Amino acid sequence: MQNGTVKLKDLFNGDRIFNIPKYQRTYAWRDENLEYFLDDLINQRGEKSYFLGTLLFHEKESRGEYDIIDVVDGQQRLTTIIIFMNVIIEILSSYKSSKITKKTFKRYIYDDESYTLELENEDNSFLCNYIFNNDSTSAFETPSQKRLYDAKIYFKKTLSKLDINKLEQMYEVLTNADIIIYSVDKISDATQIFELLNDRGRPLTRLEGIKSFLMYRIGCLHLKDNGEQSINFIQNSFASIYRLIEQENINEDELLRYHTISFEKSKTEDYNKPHKFIKNKINRLFEKNVDDNKIKDEILQYIERLQKSFIIFSEINNNQLKCKKNDDVFMIGRVNSFYPLMMKVYIDTPNYFCKFSKNLVHFTFKASLISLRSNGETDFYRWIRENKFEYKDIKIPIQDNWWNMEQRVNDVLEYRNFYKYISKNIIKYILFSYENYLRQEKGYPLLSKENYFSSDNREKFSIEHITAQRVKNITFDEEFEENYLHSLGNLVIDTTSSNSRKGNKNVKDKMSEFIKAPIMSQNEINEVRINWNDVEEIKSFIDNRNKKLIQFIAENLL
Repeated sequence: MQNGTVKLKDLFNGDRIFNIPKYQRTYAWRDENLEYFLDDLINQRGEKSYFLGTLLFHEKESRGEYDIIDVVDGQQRLTTIIIFMNVIIEILSSYKSSKITKKTFKRYIYDDESYTLELENEDNSFLCNYIFNNDSTSAFETPSQKRLYDAKIYFKKTLSKLDINKLEQMYEVLTNADIIIYSVDKISDATQIFELLNDRGRPLTRLEGIKSFLMYRIGCLHLKDNGEQSINFIQNSFASIYRLIEQENINEDELLRYHTISFEKSKTEDYNKPHKFIKNKINRLFEKNVDDNKIKDEILQYIERLQKSFIIFSEINNNQLKCKKNDDVFMIGRVNSFYPLMMKVYIDTPNYFCKFSKNLVHFTFKASLISLRSNGETDFYRWIRENKFEYKDIKIPIQDNWWNMEQRVNDVLEYRNFYKYISKNIIKYILFSYENYLRQEKGYPLLSKENYFSSDNREKFSIEHITAQRVKNITFDEEFEENYLHSLGNLVIDTTSSNSRKGNKNVKDKMSEFIKAPIMSQNEINEVRINWNDVEEIKSFIDNRNKKLIQFIAENLL
């Protein structure tokens, strides 16, 4: 077989049997893949040939008059093409289309002796009986058999809704489509080419799929420069996006979702399928025969919006606007649901972003304190869709006391076993915020978000009980353990290395460590004059400190 670009109809010359080796993955395409396949055929326009991609073959042997060709790469696509051809040939035959002759079925499917496609696994007889013939079944021995059957049914249902002109057009587009062929007679050569073609086997991400799709769609348009300038723009934009992904360690799938919610006129069902959303949107423009330049503009404007989303996402994470409360949003830890709102405010009303961050901190702190499951995103996202969302709307859940938040917050602040029942991160945030409150009062540099999330044991913060759970010289009674041991007043922030060094020392010994510590809230404890061997005095200290921290929360965090 000659390497290079060939037409699909020339690939099926009547004397080749394409074999899917048993070491290959079984058939895996689902409705979503089949939909994209059909969209490409339906929306192809003009004189440009449809490009089907690359196929890698290993020419093995001969069987009588037939050459046996192992499909090393492209088996999913080739299997789908043959299933599709089987269905469309049958339907066009029923219409008595001039495109179909007796030779057509023999060329693409079965020539009275052999099928064009064979599977070297248990699905082969199923392929012959239930895919290439009209036998129906509801019994499947393997999941891949069901997927093969579902593909046939999908094509039948979809194609039966189209008129003969559209079917003939699709048939012509496919049979005249270009394919790049790599054919080798040594499997070792095929393995090397396979590695190069598939980038070490790594599948395309959704973002890569969007880039590839949009570049392909630009190439389908009839533009003065053949789309070279537009493709150049897409390539440069994605180069910038990929740099940000690498630098900021961005989860690109999540950011695609945030972008679709914030800046695309999308529906709820589109949020989790942003790649499908943009593909459907562009394909509909082709279906409606929208002017080529307008389609180009729509594609490039989408790319501009997408690139902007990656930029502002990075700027928000790095607190480019230097908002005092922006970092707190991340420390509280409920940020994912609110990225679309943050990005929307950042773009639409940047002058109010800092106010928005401050209000967001109040809401997310309360929600985290009471372990609220909902973040209100259903309403917030709906307001974005309706173009009604404003920066001040984040205050509504608190103003209107959604989920009875106020009473639940008050109940939580009365917990005596605070450490056991409240999220450890929200306790850490309270103590961290109190530490910065003391530092600000005494003129010391404030701790940063980087300090909060540090993984260095010398700097990493944890929660320390002022009285250890096991102490020497003091025996705590049942009432102490129930009402004081895990009280907020008995908790202080500490670095992991310092905490580990102090271990389970008794309170008196720990106090010498607190004196050495560069942590204001620990030094503050040393200023209190109590007898650390007197349980009643310790209880009184914890009660007083608990009230002080609750007051701090009420005045600074709620």
